[in-house]
Order: sequence, then structure tokens, then C-alpha cells
Amino acid sequence: MSGNKTAQTAENAGRRDALHQNLYDDLAFNELESSSTFTPEMAKEFFLVHREDSIDTMDSPVIIECAYPGWQAGGDHYPAVPDTKEEQSLELIESVEAGAAAVHVHPRNEQRRPQWEDPELLAEILDPVEVECGEVVTTSQTWTTGPHADYVTATEKLLRLGEDNKFCQGSVVLPMGLFGAGTYHSPSSIKEGVRFFGENGIKPVFQLYDTHVLYDLKHRLFDKEDLNEESHLLNLYLGAHHSQTTNNDPWSYLNVISSIYNTRETVDDSIVGVNPGGRNWLPTLILGLLAGANVVRVGIEDAYWKYPHRDEVIQKNSEVIELAVEFAEMLSRRVITDPDEAREFLGMEYTSPR
Repeated sequence: MSGNKTAQTAENAGRRDALHQNLYDDLAFNELESSSTFTPEMAKEFFLVHREDSIDTMDSPVIIECAYPGWQAGGDHYPAVPDTKEEQSLELIESVEAGAAAVHVHPRNEQRRPQWEDPELLAEILDPVEVECGEVVTTSQTWTTGPHADYVTATEKLLRLGEDNKFCQGSVVLPMGLFGAGTYHSPSSIKEGVRFFGENGIKPVFQLYDTHVLYDLKHRLFDKEDLNEESHLLNLYLGAHHSQTTNNDPWSYLNVISSIYNTRETVDDSIVGVNPGGRNWLPTLILGLLAGANVVRVGIEDAYWKYPHRDEVIQKNSEVIELAVEFAEMLSRRVITDPDEAREFLGMEYTSPR
């Protein structure tokens, strides 16, 4: 039996050799020559990774925007929240030195209460930052409350205080509808504010609290108003206060990715920011960096726990900035820290005296 099997095997091998004849002189039919290992040439043919084109999703630089001190209660509840004006300025300085090129500030008074209608206090907090760090990019809120949101009055005061746009190079524009303190951000008030911003060298920073906001902006503002902007700065709120929740994995991860690409597909030449917040702020930040977000806004305004899986409270705002820089650099995303380069990247200008 053994001899018969050997003969049959040899016969089959001969048949296999006869299955393919070299019909063309340029085909060697030597790809399957027996070898104990891959030669370099064979490896290059079987493993083609070296021929793959580069992927440019993360090729652009990124700006880190600092959101501090925000609205959260301080004291024993959250020691990172400052008690004094001096502490606010000092921590902003440390955050800029850690890598933040832009600052978004809701200043606090001596009673530790957040103020959203006090341009003088905002200027007082920001002035020492510019003295120490130079011309940082400012992107704070400048609207005030009322039956209709007022995007003009406080902005005018900041323009006077800064002898132009030092304190308001960018200003947030909230979604159309009711927001906080019973204020209605009506289409008229938003259009008035955006026109006023454009006339005074202020970049509107549109806040996307949900997907419908993008639709509203495109069809009720961008398609109807001549905004004289080469690009729109659109910040996706993901886990931050009263915005899309990001506490269910992996759905929250998919939401970050789809939100970024939906924004880019909907509004041409958009500058896309990611504002991560809530328990899952750190993975949301990283996904934003992976998906090529142009701006990431981080800080204690919207974050409390340092990690999603550990009950470790953030101790300083600047440590959040340091984390953002570290992850960006690990992913080879160049972090823009020069304010002039940041303004050019964002389509802003600095109009105050130098």
C-alpha cells in the first residue's frame, strides 16, 4: 500500500506540473519556488504596505483652546475652580504656557460667581495674560441676556476697552432658540450680531449643540446672509453642557466621527472644532484629534473627572491643556501655539494697537 501511495503522489505532482504551461516568455512562473524564508524581494511582493498612499486626515495642525474657569461650583466640590481674579489670570497664563493658543473665559467676581455680562471684569482677567504671554487669541462670550439675545452692547464695550478686538477676536454664537436665563437667540438677534461682528473684525464662533443647529445655520444664515467669511468656524459640542451626550460607548465614539464629517460635508471650507465635555471628555478629545478636528476646546468649564473609568478629579486647568498637547503630539498633530499663526489658521485678525 505504501508503494502505491508514493507512486500515486508522484503521478499527481506530475499532473499539477502539467496544468500550467508557460505560454508567454515574459512570465517566469517562479513565484512559488520553495524557500525556507522570504527574500526581501518576495516580502515586498507579498506585503505591500510600503506602497500605500499617505492618509491626510491628521495632516493639518491643531489649535488648543482653553475653556476656563467656566460655570461649575468650586470649593471642596471642585478645587480647580479659582477663588480670586488673580487665580483666574495666573491659571490662564499657565494654560497658555502649556500650549493653549486661544482662551474662552467666563470670568468670576470676588463672590466666585460666574459673570456673563461684565466686560470690564473679563478685560481685567485677560489683561495680565497678554502682559505675560503676548497676544493670545480670545474667543469668549460677548452676548448679554434679554428677551432677545444682545450680541452688540457688551461687544461694543469690549471693543472700547481693548481699543478694538483684543478681548474679542472671536465671539461665540449660540444656536437659534431659548438658552439660559430665558433668553431667546432669535434669527434676527443672531443675524444682527454676526453682521456687527463682521463690521468690527470679530470672527463668529458658531456653537453646534446638536445636528439640527448645523442645518439651521446653513439654510437660515449661511445661504441667505453675505457674511464676508472665507470659512466658518463651527464648534461641535460633544458632552459639554446641554449638548449631545457622549456617555454611551461605543455609540459616543461613532457620534464624534460622524459629527465631524457631517459638518464638513454640509458646510464647505468649514473650520471644525470639537468641544469635549462630561465624563467621556478625554476619549472624545482623542477621537477629535484622530478625526482631524482643527480646534479642540478643553478645560474645567466642561470637564470634572480626569478619566472616564476612574474617580479622579481634575486638579488644575493647565493639566488638561498638557494632556491635550501630549496626545496631539503623540499622534503627530502639530500644535499651533503662535497667536499670529493661529489667527491666520482661523481666519481672524488682531486689530488693537501693538
